[in-house]
Amino acid sequence: MLALGRITATMAICAALAGCGGDEAREDDPDLVERVIADAYEAPEEFAVVPKKPLIMPSDLTALPPPSADGTSRSEPNPRADALTALTGRPTTGSSGAADRALLAATGAQTARPDIRAVLAAEDEEFRSRNKGLILDRLFGVFTEGDRYSRYTLDAEAELLRLRAGGVWVPQLPPSE
Repeated sequence: MLALGRITATMAICAALAGCGGDEAREDDPDLVERVIADAYEAPEEFAVVPKKPLIMPSDLTALPPPSADGTSRSEPNPRADALTALTGRPTTGSSGAADRALLAATGAQTARPDIRAVLAAEDEEFRSRNKGLILDRLFGVFTEGDRYSRYTLDAEAELLRLRAGGVWVPQLPPSE
């Protein structure tokens, strides 16, 4: 009787997994074999997608700015200059003043790790391998990313009250929905 129950459970699991094919495994997909063999699919880098700045029509076409010596376009994003403009409130001209250099030094901008994304991705992969959830939760799809990272989420209201109790000025929380 126990063997019949195991066989029934195995057949039910196989039937449930058979419906999980998705649209990617179509027979008429000519690139499927190459993608599987080369394992070429990688998710796009969400931080590498930077929108272009809008083009601005000058008021006088005879007084156009000279082209830049390094060949960059004014419509190309420059995250470092944009960050300095946001922090200081004035556009940067390429050479930063003493106050800007002091601000960058105080924030540690010059000591940032260039490989931080790769390091964080490796640490997150190791964290995910340790926190997979219970087998039945994974099997039936009830284990979510929210469950995996729930103990690391910040309770905004509790943090606001903690900071206020410590004498730190904090803005008011938006009204709850």
